[in-house]
Amino acid sequence: MNLLKIVVLSSLTLVLAACNTPSTVAARTDGIKFGEAKQDLAAGNQRYLVGGMQSHTWQAERVIQTGEFGQSPSIGVLTCADSRTPPELIFDCGVGDLFVVRMAGNVEDPATAGTFEYGFAALGMHTILVMGHTKCGAVTAAVDGQPLPGNMPAFMDMITPALAGLAKPTIGPDGMPNMTPAAEANVRWQLKQLLARSAMLTKAQKEGKLAVLCAMYDVDTGEVRFLD
Repeated sequence: MNLLKIVVLSSLTLVLAACNTPSTVAARTDGIKFGEAKQDLAAGNQRYLVGGMQSHTWQAERVIQTGEFGQSPSIGVLTCADSRTPPELIFDCGVGDLFVVRMAGNVEDPATAGTFEYGFAALGMHTILVMGHTKCGAVTAAVDGQPLPGNMPAFMDMITPALAGLAKPTIGPDGMPNMTPAAEANVRWQLKQLLARSAMLTKAQKEGKLAVLCAMYDVDTGEVRFLD
């Protein structure tokens, strides 16, 4: 056993001793089951909202487990690079649960599709979640349509088609344009484009081997709302 494992195991032993609950604090080894992803993620988000997060109780064991035996993430998550949207925290998930891609505006591209194809074909990933969020700067920039410097037009170009046919944003209670409908439309569009890009993922979905979900995260409340 190497030094890292000894240190981590020693730390875990101290935590268990302090909690005096060795029989109930154990690493999850079965992952999130197919068909239960939405339920599991929603439950994790509720724990996040009320401060009852649990993943820390078995995190040290999971580090050792995945380090020695490899990863088998259950859910692929495409979400925004926004610092307020860390999916592992939002859903109270731990090491080895989520296979995450984060891009400004939660946009998909060939590398995203390839990442999820690898997750599905090689790692056992069975669900893909595309999650946007309120007050998304990338979506706001695409709605505004103002030129941006550097490489930022790249994500604007991938969001703009999602906005076709949308009404002009209404003004919210805070006096700012409400970009949530645009962000929702972008979530659905990015998932559609992801599946259109990947014959592997589309085939898996049609065969009932891959589930897909869409959701919105509220940066003001911390709540996740799943979309139809």
